[in-house]
Amino acid sequence: MTKETEAVVIRLDDARSRAFASLEAFLATVDQATAYAFQPIVHFDTGIAHGYEALLRGVDRLGLSPIGALFDLAHHRGWLGPLERLLQNKAIDAFAALPGDTARLFLNVDARRVAAAEGVAEEIAERLDAAGIDRDRFCLEIPETQDLATGDGALGVFRRLKEAGCHLALDDFGQGYSRLRLLHEHQPDYVKIDRYFISGISAEPKKRLFLSRIVDVMQVLGIRMIAEGVETEAEFRTCKDLGFDLAQGFLIQHPTIDRTTLRSVYPIVERINHQERRNRSGDVGLVREQIETLPPLLAELDMVEVFEAFRRHGELTLFPVIDRDGVPIGVIRDVDLKTYVYSPFGRDLMANKTYGKRLRDLVLPCPVAAIETPIEKILEVFAHRTDSPGILMVEHGRYAGFMSSIAILRAVHEKNLAAARDQNPLTRLPGNLSIGDWVSGALADTSTTRILAYFDFDNFKPFNDAYGFRQGDRAIQLFAELMQKAFAGDGAFLGHIGGDDFFAGFTGDDPVATTARVRDVLGQFQHEVESFYEPEARCLGYLEAAARDGLVRRFELLTCSAGMLVLPAGRDPVPADRVMAEIARLKKQAKGNDRRLATSELT
Repeated sequence: MTKETEAVVIRLDDARSRAFASLEAFLATVDQATAYAFQPIVHFDTGIAHGYEALLRGVDRLGLSPIGALFDLAHHRGWLGPLERLLQNKAIDAFAALPGDTARLFLNVDARRVAAAEGVAEEIAERLDAAGIDRDRFCLEIPETQDLATGDGALGVFRRLKEAGCHLALDDFGQGYSRLRLLHEHQPDYVKIDRYFISGISAEPKKRLFLSRIVDVMQVLGIRMIAEGVETEAEFRTCKDLGFDLAQGFLIQHPTIDRTTLRSVYPIVERINHQERRNRSGDVGLVREQIETLPPLLAELDMVEVFEAFRRHGELTLFPVIDRDGVPIGVIRDVDLKTYVYSPFGRDLMANKTYGKRLRDLVLPCPVAAIETPIEKILEVFAHRTDSPGILMVEHGRYAGFMSSIAILRAVHEKNLAAARDQNPLTRLPGNLSIGDWVSGALADTSTTRILAYFDFDNFKPFNDAYGFRQGDRAIQLFAELMQKAFAGDGAFLGHIGGDDFFAGFTGDDPVATTARVRDVLGQFQHEVESFYEPEARCLGYLEAAARDGLVRRFELLTCSAGMLVLPAGRDPVPADRVMAEIARLKKQAKGNDRRLATSELT
């Protein structure tokens, strides 16, 4: 029992104390005062409601705050089990009244009761059956902010829940006690990232880097990622870019008790995606070319139908398995069935409903990637699952096809060939085609801050004429290396326009900090390139050479100027020709000042 709960109990008035005097009175009071609100959890790509989280409301009417105080009080008095059963039944009954039969109920449970292994799995399964809700539509949320004191008992509950056909989610991930053993032994179906990491993520590179690594791990494990507490379009877009599967938060809908306001599809997501109007990866065409549209099997099929599917399609060695929403959950391979097919009575045993084996029980987890995922990321996810025959591909959150290992390698090869054709041969940086694609995407993405930086050498021609093309190439390579060291690790886009012109694009970065980093690169280049000159020129601080008019003039030593254009989040759409004109103006302005740098913001 927390100190806060003790204080609340002390402050309870006489009437409230009488209401809490017995278990029966306590449960009746709680039942009368509380209700469940629902908040949707939607697919990033489509806005389709994947499920609804049940959130308890009305605890403040009991004189208890925060909500956890109610459960602390019940635990202190030994009433936690009955309270959880009451609220669990209340949530399931409210959910049963919602229209539709595919969305899932996400319900929190107090970790202390799970740790005690008090028949939680069995009670939930029985109540779902009584309410007419398929067990596949239930997901139990375990908050990471509570400790599972006796972990072995809790893991047993999780195992029985999954055996019963229910799902498991780890809530508030990264906020409290580590659940690494749970991830390893009884991996949940979902992981919900705490709001702390989502808030302001579009402007915080460290958060993006941290979550990108978590997303990578969860994709390898086949665990769906839910971004919790999404409140702005910038947060929505950033989480989608990172590879999150589902979104929940005020941006989509506030929790509501009025069930008539809940939707099966949320237009705001469709609007955001429509406004984006850009491919998130130039690899979509290559991926589509390599996808095999294998016919999927529903997870609810009985085994007789599964055997028949393999008989009809004798050329196939596996089938993707999907749920009723069309979301892939894994694959079933012919090799997984051979043990039963070639053993005495094996096939009859599998077809026997009393035996209890379902297609879902034999599904092999398989990595999942969206069609717009970069091919390099698809290869990385595949490489971490040595037992996987390939990758299940989704579009708008639903099954779109299958990429075998051969198909993945073929797509990687094709992309490498295309990149080599666009790549600058001297610096190995992307060329104008890639730069154009990045700028087009930046102009379309009005909800995120974008920074465009154009770099151009000063006095390069006299340097190149005096020392030759080899030294000129060395100077160009030097600048490319300095850019990569300064920016590449933060996810910036770097390109080589040609000659002594370079480009850098930044997404969601702080303009002030980025300006300082650009200034550092310019200063470092000026310092290091001096060594390319002869001692006399370095001592004089200039080089005498023929100008374009043929006359000998003095030219300062080689430097670089940069024009930086900030496109702030929330801006109105800006035409490309206006952006190009502004960058040209900034470049000219930069060459005319001592700082060699000019910046502006285009709204």
